[in-house]
Amino acid sequence: MARTIQSLFIDPSIAIARLGGSSAPQDAYCWADPANPRSDGNTVIEPWWTLEVLSDATVDPSMPAAIRLRDGDLIRPVAPFFEIWALVGEPGSPPSQWQQEPLTPKLLRRSGANEAALTIEIDVKNRKAARRRNSDALVFGTFPPVRIRGDEHNVHALLGTCPPDVVDPMIPPGRSIPLGNLQIMRSRAQPKKGTTPWAAAVNVEVIRFRFTPARGEFYGPPQAAQKTQRHGVAVAPANAFLNPDAGWFGEKSEQTVQPVDTYDMAIPETNQISNQPSLGVVDDTCEAQVTVSLALREGPKVPLVARANIFVGPPDFGPDRRPFLSLADELQDRCGGAEERNAALNHKDREAWVRDLFERVYETVSLLNVDRLQRGGSPGEARSILLSGKRLRRTPLLGDEVTRPRKHAMTKWDVLRNKAYQVPAASVDEPLPLSEHARTRHLSIQDTDGLLELIAEHPDRLEALIRQPFQVEKVESASQTTMRMPPFMRNSNAYPLTLSVWQYGLLMDWVNSVSTPKAVRALRAAPPPVSAEAEERRKAVLARLKHIATL
Repeated sequence: MARTIQSLFIDPSIAIARLGGSSAPQDAYCWADPANPRSDGNTVIEPWWTLEVLSDATVDPSMPAAIRLRDGDLIRPVAPFFEIWALVGEPGSPPSQWQQEPLTPKLLRRSGANEAALTIEIDVKNRKAARRRNSDALVFGTFPPVRIRGDEHNVHALLGTCPPDVVDPMIPPGRSIPLGNLQIMRSRAQPKKGTTPWAAAVNVEVIRFRFTPARGEFYGPPQAAQKTQRHGVAVAPANAFLNPDAGWFGEKSEQTVQPVDTYDMAIPETNQISNQPSLGVVDDTCEAQVTVSLALREGPKVPLVARANIFVGPPDFGPDRRPFLSLADELQDRCGGAEERNAALNHKDREAWVRDLFERVYETVSLLNVDRLQRGGSPGEARSILLSGKRLRRTPLLGDEVTRPRKHAMTKWDVLRNKAYQVPAASVDEPLPLSEHARTRHLSIQDTDGLLELIAEHPDRLEALIRQPFQVEKVESASQTTMRMPPFMRNSNAYPLTLSVWQYGLLMDWVNSVSTPKAVRALRAAPPPVSAEAEERRKAVLARLKHIATL
C-alpha cells in the first residue's frame, strides 16, 4: 500500500523576526566556540548557509565570507524561513509508524495533490496600545488574515489596519501601517550529495515560506510630529497620521498595567511614571500566527493543518551573547515533565549543564552597565533598594568605594556583598568599577573548578544570592531591586526576573550534591518549593499571556 501524507508540521514552529531598515535581510549565522579564549564571552557567531531569494522565487544557498549586521546606518532585518514537513505513512496505520519527510511537489503528487491544494494563512496583530488601555478597539493588524495559495510565489504585503467594526479607528480609513510581508518559495530539484558544497546541509526542494518584518518605524497622531522641549519629535511627519481621538493619544498611564513604565511618556531613566499624557505613538512590531492547510482528494476528509508563531522584536545588539533564560527554558518549565528530565541526568550531564548555565550568565552580565542600573538616573532615583534591618551591615566593608547611593543595595553596606572583595572608586582608567567587578566574578565561576571552589568556601553562597523562581521580597518594587540574582531584570509582570522553576531546582540539586559530605547530604532538604505567593505570581503571568492572546 502506498505511503501518503498523514499529517503536517512547520519547522520551526516558533521563530523571532527582528526589525531592520535595510532592504537586505540578515545573512544566516550560528553560535560556535571561539578558537581562541575570549575575556567577554565563550560564544562567537559564524556564517552559515544563507538562502538568497532569486527573481523566480527559488532560493540559492551561499556561504557568506563575513557576517554583516548593517548596510551603512541601516540594520539588516532578521527574516526567518519556515519549512513545511509531512508525516508519511500507510492509510490507517498508527502515528507511531509515520515517518518525517520534507513536503515537496513530488510528495504532494504521490498523495494525489499539488501545490494549489496548499494554503498558507497569516494573521498579524499589534496589541501594545490595546493592552495598555485594555481596549480591543486599539488592536491593529491584518483584518482579515491574509490567505495565500501554495502555487502563488509573489510577495504579499501585510498591512495593519483597525478592526472593521470600530467606530473611531486609530488608523484612518484608507491608511495602513506596514507590518512586513510573506512569500512562498518556489521548489526546485535537489542536487545529489557531493555535487554542491551545500547539498548535505540545505534542501531546496522542500516547500518553504519566508516572513520579512517591517522596518522599525514609529507612528502617531499629528501632535507626535511636533517638536517639544522635553522630547523633541517623536515620529516623522509622514507617519503622523493616526487618529488622536481613538483612545490612545492623551491617555494617562495606569498602575494596573505592568510594566507601568511602558507608556511613551514614562521617564525611561528612572522608571517613574510621567504625569504627562500619552503621545499616542505605536510601532510596527507584531505577533503573527501562521496556519498551513492541505486539502487532499484522498485520505482525511478535513484539511490537514499545521501552525507556527512569529514574534517580531527589535534588533539583537548582542547576537554573540546567549541569555541565561531562553524561550526554550520557559517552554520547558510550562510544558511539564521537567522534574523527570532532571532526575534522569547523571552527574556528568548535570555538571555540563551547570557550566553552560554559568557561561550564559556571564555573557548576559557582560552586556550590562551595572553601575548605571544600580545608581539610576540621579542619587535620589536609584534602582537599588535602600537597605534596612538584616540587609544592612553594622560596619561597612573596609576599602570598598561603592558608596552611591548611600546605604543602598550593592554598596559597601550590603550584607550580601562578599567581604573578601573590595571595589575601587570610579576613575578615568575604570569608569565602571561595579560592572567590571561583576564581570570578573562571573568570569571566575563560569568554569566548574571556580564554581566548586566558591561552593567549598561558602556552601550556602549560591542559595543566598540566587533568587527563587518568581520570588519577590517585601522591600522590592517594580522599580527597585535587591542584590539577589539576577538584579535589574524584570519579568513581564514587572517583578524581578528569575530562573525558571526547573532551572532553579536542577541547579540547587547539583549544589547540594557537591557542597556537603554524603551523610549530611542525605539529610539535607531538597531545594525549597515555590512559595504560595510566587506560585500566584507565576499563574498571573500565564493568565496575562492567555488574555493577551485573546485580544
